[in-house]
Amino acid sequence: MFRRKLGIVFGIMLVFSIAGACLVSAFGKRGTEEEEEGLLVAASFYPVWIITENVCAGVEGVHVVNLTQNHRGCLHDYQLTAADMLTLETADIFVINGGDMELFIEEIAGKVPELRVIDTCSGMELLESGGHSHEHGAPAAAAKSSPADPADDSGHTMNGHVWMDPVRYQQQIRAAAAALGAADPAHAAGYNENAERYCGEVAALWDEYQDVTAALNGTEVVLFHDAFYYLCDACGMEVLHGVDMDADTALSAGEIAELTDEVRYHGVKYFLAEETGRAAAEQLAAETGAQVIYLNPLTEGDAAADSYLQGMRENLELLTGLTEQKDGL
Repeated sequence: MFRRKLGIVFGIMLVFSIAGACLVSAFGKRGTEEEEEGLLVAASFYPVWIITENVCAGVEGVHVVNLTQNHRGCLHDYQLTAADMLTLETADIFVINGGDMELFIEEIAGKVPELRVIDTCSGMELLESGGHSHEHGAPAAAAKSSPADPADDSGHTMNGHVWMDPVRYQQQIRAAAAALGAADPAHAAGYNENAERYCGEVAALWDEYQDVTAALNGTEVVLFHDAFYYLCDACGMEVLHGVDMDADTALSAGEIAELTDEVRYHGVKYFLAEETGRAAAEQLAAETGAQVIYLNPLTEGDAAADSYLQGMRENLELLTGLTEQKDGL
């Protein structure tokens, strides 16, 4: 009796094992077919994801993912995870910002050499970390890009936060579309059409900035995020000093004293900072009486394709308030 029951149990287990194996095989095959039919495009981080999502919108069979969607802020010291590498191993194209933003790109080139990389800053005139101009790479085209070294021959590092300048941002959009079209010629027209539509929206946004740009031209400011160099460059503001610090990092007593003297000597009334890095800005503002304007560097946010437009319009409202204060002085 016992042997009979044992035989029945083993029989049932065998049936379920075979069925399970069939299901795994079926789902595995379906996943492989979907990957072969579509194009997987990975974007390095949030602002690049917004560009890629807009350029690829509605293009059949193209799937866009944000490689570092759980990461907050820029990628300066970002370390690739095992999950990141798995995504890149299955991706067909990797769209990056460039301008030394993704310092891990050499690691990827060594581990996934066949991955096609699109550098959206290639061929663009970039600012150095101190605000000076620096040309980055060769003109963006169809081929894989080769990001420049973190420093040029003079030792100056590039500032890659180009998306904060709406004019340069349009160059990024078009560079992404051109390179995607070269990699996927069947959908090149769709990429270009999407890029021109999105560039039109960004250009309309930039038109809204013109009154503020005229009012702020020549205004001296102190920055607490490297991204704002580009916004200042676009709006004609003069950067007296840049303090690029991590969130909640305090300035030393010596730095406070030096910056306080500089701010008072030049009569600087405005600091531009991000909300997550309040400590240093408010520490110096308390010593000088300057006002801190908290802008959005657009390094994180909602997974919505219009997030850039929304964020930059919010920045415009804050800068408009600043011009109104200036008029009232």
